Amino acid sequence: MNSEYLLTLNDLNNQSPEYIETLFALSNGHLGIRTSSVVKGKTTHGNPGTFINGFYDTHPIVYGEWAYGYAKNHQTIVKLPDIRSLIIEIDGEKSNETDWLVEQTDFQLNMKTGMLEERYEIETLQGKKFTLSLCSFLSYSHSEISIFQYTIEALNFSGEMMITKNIAFQESKANDEGTIDPRVASSKSKLGIKQLNNEWLEVRTEFSGQAILISQLMETTDGANEIGCQSVSKRVFVRENQAVILTNYVVLSKPLTTDNCHVIETEKNKLTEVRNSLKFDQLVEEQVQHFSEFWQASDIEITGDPILQKGIRFNVFHLYQNAGRDGLTNFAAKGLTGEGYEGHYFWDTEMYILPFFIYTQPKIAKQLLTYRVSILPKAQERAKELAQESGALFAWRTINGEEASAYYPAGTAQVHINADIAYAFQLYERVTGDHQFIAESGAEVIFETARFWLNYGSWIGAEFCINGVTGPDEYTALVNNNYYTNKMAQNNLSYAVTLAQRLNSVKEEEWSAWQEAAEGMKLPYDHEQQLIKQDDTFFEKAKWPFAETPKENYPLLLHYHPMIIYKHQVCKQADALLAEMLFPQDYSMEQIQRDYQFYEDVTTHDSSLSRSIFSILASRTKQLDKAYSYFMDTALMDLTDLQGNAKDGIHAANMGGSWLSIIYGFAGLTSAGQTIQIENHLPKEIEALAFKLTIHGTPVKVQMDQQELNVTLLESNELSIKQVTKNKVIIVIH
Repeated sequence: MNSEYLLTLNDLNNQSPEYIETLFALSNGHLGIRTSSVVKGKTTHGNPGTFINGFYDTHPIVYGEWAYGYAKNHQTIVKLPDIRSLIIEIDGEKSNETDWLVEQTDFQLNMKTGMLEERYEIETLQGKKFTLSLCSFLSYSHSEISIFQYTIEALNFSGEMMITKNIAFQESKANDEGTIDPRVASSKSKLGIKQLNNEWLEVRTEFSGQAILISQLMETTDGANEIGCQSVSKRVFVRENQAVILTNYVVLSKPLTTDNCHVIETEKNKLTEVRNSLKFDQLVEEQVQHFSEFWQASDIEITGDPILQKGIRFNVFHLYQNAGRDGLTNFAAKGLTGEGYEGHYFWDTEMYILPFFIYTQPKIAKQLLTYRVSILPKAQERAKELAQESGALFAWRTINGEEASAYYPAGTAQVHINADIAYAFQLYERVTGDHQFIAESGAEVIFETARFWLNYGSWIGAEFCINGVTGPDEYTALVNNNYYTNKMAQNNLSYAVTLAQRLNSVKEEEWSAWQEAAEGMKLPYDHEQQLIKQDDTFFEKAKWPFAETPKENYPLLLHYHPMIIYKHQVCKQADALLAEMLFPQDYSMEQIQRDYQFYEDVTTHDSSLSRSIFSILASRTKQLDKAYSYFMDTALMDLTDLQGNAKDGIHAANMGGSWLSIIYGFAGLTSAGQTIQIENHLPKEIEALAFKLTIHGTPVKVQMDQQELNVTLLESNELSIKQVTKNKVIIVIH
C-alpha cells in the first residue's frame, strides 16, 4: 500500500484523544463517527460521538435585549453515543469496570479505501492476554450502515468471552472546560429514547421533532446472528492462538420529521430488509470500488514533498466523505467530525468547498446546491422579516433553513451569502453545462436573490448602494458598501438578467431594473492611493496596534470586545481581495498587487478561511515564495493543529481552500464566460503537479512541472484546447 494514502499516528502533531478522534473520523455524508477508544476502562478520555447529517435539536435563543427580527431559535447537531466500542467480559471481569492493560500496536486510516484498521494487545487483571483487531468503515452503497469487524485472538488461554456492543445514551459535556468560544457548540439536546421492539430503537429530539431509528446485528463466522437495538451481546469461545471474528452492523436511519406510526413502520421495515441482507465481503468490494472511482476523478499528485502529498490527500478525503448527498443536507462547518459551530451550514460550502465538487464530483455538487433550493421558502420568509417586499435572504448559519445566528452584526448582516449561493449555481452551470438543472431549480434561487438586492439596496444619486451590511471580514461590521458584497451582488444581478433573457421567465421591466442596478453598483475606490476600499469608511479608521498586541491575544475575537475591534483598521480574513480572486479578469495585475500589499499588512488570518486566498493571489502575482508559505499553513492546518482547535472537528472550508490554493493558485485556473484558463505558477518546492478536472462531462488531465504545462482531454465535441504558451492553456467550451 502506498504510504501516501495511509494516515497513521506518526503523521499527527499531538496524541490527545480528542485530536485523534477528529482526524481519523469516518463519514459517508449521512453518518459520521469520531474515532474513540475501542476498549474503554473505568476512566474514559476524549470526546467520542456519532453524528447524523441534518439531525438536530432546537431551543429558544435567550437575549438580554431582544429586537424585532432577531433569530429565534438555536439549532444544534445532535451528538449520539459512541458506536465503536466493545465491552468484553472474561471470568467475571468487565473491561468497562476495570482498567486493563491496553497497548495500541497498529492504527491507520486507509484513505485509498475509506477503511480504518486498528490492533490492540490487551491483558486482563488476571493476566489473560489477547489481541483485538478492528476493521471499520461506513457504507456508501447503504449510507445508513456502519460496519465493524472485530478479530479476537487469545494468546495464553482458552475460554469464554462475552462481547457486548452497547449504545449508551448519556448527557454530553457542556462547552469544553467552561470556555466561551463562539466556534464551539454550547448547547446540548435532551433525547427521548423509545424501544419499538427487540430490534429497533427510536431516538427523538425534545424540540425539533426529529427522530432516527437504530438497530444492530452481530454475526460470527459460525453463522449465528444476534439482533438488538441499544445493546447486543454474543458469547464466544476462544482457543489459544486461534482467531474469532465478529462482524457488527449498526443501522442509523435518515432523520424522520414526523411521528406518524405508518411512516416509521415503513422506514423500519425497509431498513430491516437492508440489514438482514448485508454481506461483509460484498460491502468491502463495493467500498474499494467506490473509492477507486473517487480517487480516479479527484486525486492530486504532488512530486517532491511526501508530507505535503499526504496532507493534500487527507484534505481531499475529508471533503469527499463529509458532504451531504441527498439534496436535503449540506456540508457542516466541521463536517460530521465534531460539534464545532453546532453543525451549521455556512457560506463556506459555496465559496470554499463547492468548487472542488463542481470540478471533480459534479453529482455531489448538484445535491449540495439542491439543498439551497429546498430551503428557498425559508429564505423568502426571512426576507419578509427584514421588511423586504419580495425576494429571499438565505440564513447565515442554519441547518433547517431558518436563521440561527444570535449575533446579527457578524451573522444576519452578512447578506453576501445570497450572492455567494448565486455564484455557486453560476459556476456549476459553466463547468458542468447542466442548463436543465439551472432552468428547473436554480433559476428561481437566482431570481429571488436578485429581487432581494433590488429591494435592500438604494439608489443614492447615480450609484446603487448596499448599506448596513457586514462582509466576509467579521472584524469590520455593519458598514456601507462593503466592496466584496457589492461586487458579488453585481454578479448576482447580471446572472439573473442572463437567465431571465434566456428562459424568458421574467418580465423585461423587472430584469431591466436588475441590469440597471448592476451597472450602477457602487464599488468603493480610493483614487489617490489607487486602492479598492473594503467599504466606504475602512480607510478612515486607525490601524490596529499590531506591534503592541501579544501573540497570545490572537485570535482577537477571544480577547477584545467587538467595539474595540470594529473601530480599527484590521481584517480577520480576506475580504476585498476575495473579490479580486473570483473575478481576476476585472482587474489589472498592478491593481491586484497594490491591494494585496495593503490588505496583507492589516490581516490577522484569525479565520481558517484566510490564508488560501492570500496564497492564490500570491501565485497569480508571481510571489511564489509567499504563495507556498501561505499554502503550507493551509494544506497541513489540521495535521499540525495550526489553529489549536482541531479537537472540535476538521476545518472543512480550509480543506477546500487548500484545493483552491493548488488549482486556482499553482495551476492558475480562472473561468469566465465560455473559457477556462490554466496557467503554471508552480513554486520551486514542488517538482511536479498532476490532477484531473471534469468539464462538461469530459475528464481533463492537467500536468505541470518547473518547465511546462500539459493539458489533455478525451475526445469531446464540447471542449477544445488552445495552447497559448508552454505554460498557459485556454479550454474553450463550445
